[in-house]
Amino acid sequence: MLCSCLAPDPELEPLSETRNEEIIAKREIITSAPLKIDSAILMNRSFNEAPMLAAKVKAGELPPVSERLPDNPLVVVPLEEIGKYGGTIRRALTSDIAQTQGPVKSFNDNLMGYERPYPPKSIQLNLADHFVLSDDGKTAIVNIRKGVKWSDGVPFTVDDILFWYYDMAFNDSARSTPKIPPPYWQVDGKPIKLEKIDDHTLKISSPKPLGRVRKALSHEDIAYPKHILAKHHPKYNPDANYKDFRDLTTSAQLVMRPGLPRLSAWVPVEWVRGQRIVYERNPYYWKIDSKGNQLPYADRYSFEIIQDPKVLLLNFINSELDLFGRYTQMDMYPTLKSEEKKGRFKLRVSGPIDGPAFYFNWDAHNPVLREAFRNKNVRIALSHAINREEIKEIIYFGLFDPSGYSFGPPNPYYSNEAHMKYSEYDPKKSRALLEDAGYRDTDSDGYREFKDGTRFEMNINVTSTKKMGVDVCEIVAEHWGEIGIKANLNPMLRELIWPHFLNGEFDIHNWGQSGHTDPLGEMFMWIITGPKTPYWHRNAQSEGPDWLHEATRNAERVLTTVDPAKVREYMIRIRDLHTDNIPVIVVGSAYFVWGANSRLGNVPWTSTNAYVYRGWGRSLYNEQIYIKQ
Repeated sequence: MLCSCLAPDPELEPLSETRNEEIIAKREIITSAPLKIDSAILMNRSFNEAPMLAAKVKAGELPPVSERLPDNPLVVVPLEEIGKYGGTIRRALTSDIAQTQGPVKSFNDNLMGYERPYPPKSIQLNLADHFVLSDDGKTAIVNIRKGVKWSDGVPFTVDDILFWYYDMAFNDSARSTPKIPPPYWQVDGKPIKLEKIDDHTLKISSPKPLGRVRKALSHEDIAYPKHILAKHHPKYNPDANYKDFRDLTTSAQLVMRPGLPRLSAWVPVEWVRGQRIVYERNPYYWKIDSKGNQLPYADRYSFEIIQDPKVLLLNFINSELDLFGRYTQMDMYPTLKSEEKKGRFKLRVSGPIDGPAFYFNWDAHNPVLREAFRNKNVRIALSHAINREEIKEIIYFGLFDPSGYSFGPPNPYYSNEAHMKYSEYDPKKSRALLEDAGYRDTDSDGYREFKDGTRFEMNINVTSTKKMGVDVCEIVAEHWGEIGIKANLNPMLRELIWPHFLNGEFDIHNWGQSGHTDPLGEMFMWIITGPKTPYWHRNAQSEGPDWLHEATRNAERVLTTVDPAKVREYMIRIRDLHTDNIPVIVVGSAYFVWGANSRLGNVPWTSTNAYVYRGWGRSLYNEQIYIKQ
C-alpha cells in the first residue's frame, strides 16, 4: 500500500550511494508522519475529510467520504508531517491560453507516475493498483482502482481511457493537441492495441514487446470523461461536428474550463480570461495520507495571470505568491538570496537541469544557410567558438555546468566524455574548420561569405520575456562574430516563438535542451516520429541524414524490447550518434532556482524542470503541501 511501488524501471537505474547520501543529508526535516497506515483505518474506512467537504456532507450535497473514496485509495506519506486542511496555494502564470502546461504539469495524475520527491528511482502505481507484463513483454494488464470517481461523482472506468485513445488521440479529425498522435503509443507506425476486459481492467497488446509502456502510462493524461465529451463527438452524436469538438478539447479548455470533471486533486471553478484561474478541491480525490486524511490539504489552488516575470518576482518576495519556480531566471538569484534573509520564503537550488540550446533549422528557407547548417564541421566550429566558462560566470553566477550536446547527467546512459564533446573553447579550431568548409572572408569586412557570395548571416529566435536567454544569445552572437559569422537576435514573445519553431519558420531557435533527462520522453526532438519531425529537420524522413535514420531505428528498438541490456545498447548508440553529429549546440546545464513561502509545509527539498517528470509543478507533490497559518 505504501507508495504502491513497482520494481525499478530498466531506464531508472539506482543512483550512486554517494549521491543518495548527499541528497538525504540536505534534508532539514525527517517526516514525522506514519510510514504505514493503520490497517484498521482501511478496514473500517474511517477516513477524515476537509471541513468544507464535511459541511457539504452534512447538508446532503455530498455522500460520506467513505463512499467517495475508492476501495483501495492510494496512501501518500507526507514529506515532513501530517498537514492541516484549508487555505489557498497561490501561484502565477504569464498567460493562461499560452501557459496551459503550468496547471497541466501541476495536477497531472496518470495510471502510473515517477517516484517523488525528485530524483526518481522507480515508476510507481498511481490511478492503477496493479500492473503485469506477459507474453514476453507483448501484453500488459493494468487494473485501475475500483471506486475511483470523476470530480462529479461518476465512476472512472476503462471506457474513459479508450475514449481518449481511439476517439481523441488517434482520431485525426478530433485531435486538437498535439498535432500528431503520441509516438510512444505506436509500433511500426500503427497504434498499440488497447482493449477493455471489464470496467477496471485494461489490456494493452502489441506485436512487439512494450518496452516503454510504463513510461507512457506515466506521461500526460490518458483519460477524459466520456460521459461529458461523447455528446460533443460526431461518432456518438450525429448533430455534433469535429471543429466544435476540437475547440472544446484544446489544452486550455481541458485544464482550465470550469464544469469539465477531472481526476486531479483540484478542479477549475473560475476562469477569468487573462486574469486568473481558480481551482477548488476535488471531493472525490482518491489519495489519502498515512493517517487516513483525504488529500489534498489545501482547499484551493489559484493562478494569477502576471505577464511580467519581474512583477511576479516582486509579488513572491512580498508574500503575495506561495510558489515561484516556473518563471525564475538566474539573474533573479541575487535578489532572491538577499530577500531570503527576511524569512518570508525559503530558496532552493536544484539541478543541474537542461541549459540553453541552439536548434539549427536544417530546412532553413535560405538555401545557402541550409547548406551550412547541414555541414557537420560548421556546427562543430560554432560550438568551439562559444566561451562557456564566460557565460557560466557572467550569466549564471557560477551555477552552471558547461557542456556540449548529449544526454544529461540525470540520464542512466550519461557519459561525461560524450557530454563534453565539442565544448572546449577553441576559436582557432573554429576558424580552421570554417576555412576547410569553404567559408572565408573574401572582402575583408570581418564576416565570412556563403557559397553564393552573400554574407554568412543568421537570425536567432529568442524569448523576449526571458532576459537571461537574451543575454546568453547576445554573448554567443559576439563569440560567433569573432570567428566571422554574423548572428542577429530576433526577440519574440513566448506565444510566438513556438509556432515559428513548429512550423519551421526560423534560422536558429533558442530554448532549453529538450530531452536532457530522457531523450525518448521527447522523441519529436531526437528522432523521426513522422513527416514533420524532428522539429529542427522537418524533411528528415525524406532527406536524411543516414545517422538520424539509424538513431530512429534504435529508438524504435528501445520502444519494443524489455531486455535492459538491449535497451542500454540501443540508447548508447542513440547518444553517440547525436553527440558525434551535433545537430544542436548546447551551452551547458543550468541549476534551477526556486522558492516557497515559509507558510507552506511539506515542500520538497529538491525539484526538477524536466519535461518527462512533468516539470517543476508535478514534482512539488502539490496535494500533500499544506498551509501552516
